[in-house]
Amino acid sequence: MAASPRDTRMPLILLVDDDSTLLEIYTEALGELGCEVASAPNGEVALSLAQSLKPDLILTDVMMPGMSGLELCGRLRTDERLCRIPRIVHSSMECGPGAADEVFLRKSGELSELLRCVTRCLAHGDPPPSELSSAA
Repeated sequence: MAASPRDTRMPLILLVDDDSTLLEIYTEALGELGCEVASAPNGEVALSLAQSLKPDLILTDVMMPGMSGLELCGRLRTDERLCRIPRIVHSSMECGPGAADEVFLRKSGELSELLRCVTRCLAHGDPPPSELSSAA
């Protein structure tokens, strides 16, 4: 039986951050992990891209001009077409406990922790709650 196109394509991750340097670093690292990456500088652009691209995972910062990452997650949560996309909220500020639908990961400078979290989310939809405390 032939694999469906969805089974053979690279996972698509939507990165949302107003820091272009971080977007470049994350794009390169996720590409090496075998992911395709689309990026957006804020929540408004990300929401539009999410609607058109239907990514496998959304990784968003919190503090951005215009629509924040938390506002973006709220909008995604209420959209029937997008509500099942796993979301990682990645921020240098304290986040959480927040909505049960998002994984909160503190920006610590450890790219390896971010990549582990992305891998878990892609494999399982999101990491179990016990994994979150070690990632924060």
